[in-house]
Amino acid sequence: MRELLQTPPEWIQTVPWQWIIALLVIAAAYALYRMAAHKIGTQVEDAEKRHRYRKRVGYAIAVLVFVVLGIAFFQKIREMGTLLGFISAGLAIALREYLASFFAWFYLLGQRNISLGGRIEVSGVRGDVIDIGVFKLTLVEVRGEGLGDQSSGRLVTVPNYKILIDPVFHFTAGSPFVWDEIEFTVTFESDWERAKAILEESGRAIVEPHHADIERGFRTIESSYAFRHGVTTPIVYTSIGPSGIVLRLRYLSHVRQRRDNRDAISRHVLGEFRGAGPEIEIAYPTSRTYRSEIDVQRIGEKPLGHPSI
Repeated sequence: MRELLQTPPEWIQTVPWQWIIALLVIAAAYALYRMAAHKIGTQVEDAEKRHRYRKRVGYAIAVLVFVVLGIAFFQKIREMGTLLGFISAGLAIALREYLASFFAWFYLLGQRNISLGGRIEVSGVRGDVIDIGVFKLTLVEVRGEGLGDQSSGRLVTVPNYKILIDPVFHFTAGSPFVWDEIEFTVTFESDWERAKAILEESGRAIVEPHHADIERGFRTIESSYAFRHGVTTPIVYTSIGPSGIVLRLRYLSHVRQRRDNRDAISRHVLGEFRGAGPEIEIAYPTSRTYRSEIDVQRIGEKPLGHPSI
């Protein structure tokens, strides 16, 4: 038995034990991750925390497997050093976008402007972040302002390196409140000052319940950037349009409530205008026709106000 242990059979020596151990380590790591993910899924109710915990467990297990395999194959890696150098150089060129996305991932982990649940726009895609992967971001697409800033239900993936080279619009970093505008046009004969007061009242009804949150959000931005916020109260701008007096209400709205706020403002304003009667009328494109004496003679009609013969 002692001789057998000292000089094992030749077939045992030819078995690729390192590869077998590597496969066993990977299988055990996968099983461990599945058990941990199942436990997290059953005990954590918040979807965002559940997703974050699963990602952290997955990254920790992946690093552990990488370290174990690196130790197991350390000698072979040393023997293949030169070859691996050439292979690495070729892969760096062929997979440069993946490498850029990988290093951009570390940047994403180290900053707070882009996080789970945040709304951003990058490379022409607007959406809410639902996953920050090693190579790509996953967003739930949000349609543009003309379509209500609401989710389309489609998932969009964006390579991480795009965050470093393309402009990124942040909608919820620091403060989730953004300026929005809604326009109404009343006739030239309407009491436009009363209509303006109605719009200001509608804007205050939207903004005042969130005044403390708005101030807190802007103070957060001021503490991080060279930014000073001005007036946060609603304001109505007046101008003369081709069809009447144009009243444009500018107010702060939560980025996820813009459509609801516009709906509430529109219903309130329409109700107040209707209650005002003929004093306030909504304008719309109209045209007036003036006929000269030559036109009257040509078409055979009498001018208005002339007695018929």
